[in-house]
Amino acid sequence: MSAVVESRGVLAQLREQTRPAHARLETTLNLLDEQLGRPEYLKILMRFHGFWQFWQPLAGKLMDDADFTGPRERLHLLTADLAALGLSPVAVAALPGCPMPELGGAGAALGSMYVMEGSTLGGRVIEKQLLARLGIGQDSGGSYFAGYGERTGLMWREFLARLAAAPAADAAQINAGANATFACLTLWFAHSG
Repeated sequence: MSAVVESRGVLAQLREQTRPAHARLETTLNLLDEQLGRPEYLKILMRFHGFWQFWQPLAGKLMDDADFTGPRERLHLLTADLAALGLSPVAVAALPGCPMPELGGAGAALGSMYVMEGSTLGGRVIEKQLLARLGIGQDSGGSYFAGYGERTGLMWREFLARLAAAPAADAAQINAGANATFACLTLWFAHSG
């Protein structure tokens, strides 16, 4: 019971301290815009690929816990989605990478993971919109936003347990890592050309 209460406290603090950065990123992405078409969606996936190709190994290295980070890797989903939407493996390999946020250790990496794990919850809403408006489903270019499918809620609760177990001394790093990740993504998508 104590871990759940602590988890809610850490989560509430993270939400409060990252709310403006989160709102800026949502506005920049504009994934629920009714005018979003396949070309814009493809650009968004390409940019996410540019982020994940460097973020995934960085977060995994800093967290140093493959049992925790391994099942949360999603670069392969982006690669599959881009292929489903017509990009060749050569074109995918040539996509530019995103400059990484400053993550000074495991605490900052956990904060960064908060951003990416939290996105799986919103991704489920986006997944439904993609199917309804663009006819894009899990097997036709929408697997990234499907997150962990039916396991998304479970994976989020497991993440919250890890967050609750973080040392109190890491709180500032966790918040800094989350804000740096939101800022990095916002800048990356704002300059997507």
